[in-house]
Amino acid sequence: MPDLASATLLYLAPRGGTSGVGDHADDFVAAVAPHLGEVVELRHGPPREDGIADVLRVRRALRAALAERGDRPVIVHAELSGGSLAGLWAAAGADATIRTATLHDPPRPVWYPYLTRGLARSRYVVHGAHLPLNRLTARMERRLMRNVHAFALSAEGVDAMTAARIGASQSASHLLVPERASLPPAADRPRAVGLFGHVYRGKGFEQLVAIREALDPGIALRVAGRGTADLPPTPGVEILGEVRGRAEDDFFASVRALLLPYERRYVYGTEVFPASSVLTRAIAYRTPSLSTAVGPLTGAARDGATIALDGDGPAVAAAASDLVDDADRLRAATDDLDAFAATQTVESAIAPYLQAWSR
Repeated sequence: MPDLASATLLYLAPRGGTSGVGDHADDFVAAVAPHLGEVVELRHGPPREDGIADVLRVRRALRAALAERGDRPVIVHAELSGGSLAGLWAAAGADATIRTATLHDPPRPVWYPYLTRGLARSRYVVHGAHLPLNRLTARMERRLMRNVHAFALSAEGVDAMTAARIGASQSASHLLVPERASLPPAADRPRAVGLFGHVYRGKGFEQLVAIREALDPGIALRVAGRGTADLPPTPGVEILGEVRGRAEDDFFASVRALLLPYERRYVYGTEVFPASSVLTRAIAYRTPSLSTAVGPLTGAARDGATIALDGDGPAVAAAASDLVDDADRLRAATDDLDAFAATQTVESAIAPYLQAWSR
């Protein structure tokens, strides 16, 4: 592989701590930085936070950074997700040596490319601006990505991008499994299960009442993550709000299994294939998980990363009622996580990017 030590990476991503993509960006840039001569981070807000002025600010900063480096090899890489318009528009037309992007919600790069802070105040205005233009927008996104090497974080995501003709070429990588504290074996933790992650539609938080009813009454249900503090109080559900650092360790130490009752996600009739950063947290803490058999979770289940089930949130909860009291199954699931984590190294996650950048 050619030496990248003379190259500069101009890195467009949401700020850390603002979204799952921002958290991924912190881990990713730390992993690739030692392989590059220079990394310049151009951070922006998560979906719904940036206005037109913010997009223009990031775009000017990118152009200035490109101009300052003259003939030096420069890579422009963007982390793109459902409504993070700054990364898409700032990089559009950038004259770099190579341009790449990770699509966190493939097959489309952004889906809502006009989702400014002002527009986001009304969901009716958001859809009024995007739905009538959806076909035109899809063509526009293909055009903006025509010279970009596109990455997805699952094989299913790559297949979807390829079918949608997004990117000059496509490659698969995987989410980084973060370093986390070692916890007691799942069978030795409290008799509880958890839901974790950033609250938005389709991740199962709206099914809390039905999940609680389907779960054994003697099993505690704990919920944590960004936005969970705003969930309505639900009898029999302990809502912890956002947890970070030691509080995150304590949350996973308090549950024997994690529930991922995800629904299939569609935007204007097209299925979306996001990778689950919540699953990587469960893997990092060696916490067995039960999920619905949708999107990349199906492939993850084949590799031993989760137990995927047909059905909805209550079906996942009912299966959890059996799992949490079965020490042998918990140990077997944890062994599967150990084996899977051994294949999901930092090196294997960044290797496809280093290969693409070396071209």
